[in-house]
Amino acid sequence: MLVYFHEDYFVPIKFSYDGIKIIVNAVTSFWVEAVGTQKVYHFSVMTTLGAYNLEFEEDSKKWYSYTLGG
Repeated sequence: MLVYFHEDYFVPIKFSYDGIKIIVNAVTSFWVEAVGTQKVYHFSVMTTLGAYNLEFEEDSKKWYSYTLGG
C-alpha cells in the first residue's frame, strides 16, 4: 500500500490485490466507521481494473482491499 499523507488526511495511491499492483485513479467515496474504540477508514476507489473498497484499521494499522460488485 502506498499512501499520500497530508497534515489533515491521508489518501491511498497504489495497492496490491491478488499480487497485482494497482494504481488508484480516483477516490469516489470516503467515510470513517467507529468499531468499538477503533476507527476504520473506508475508501471507494476507481482504477483501470475496476472499482475497489479499501479499508484501514487504525488500531492494527492494517489495510484490506475488496473488489466492488463482484
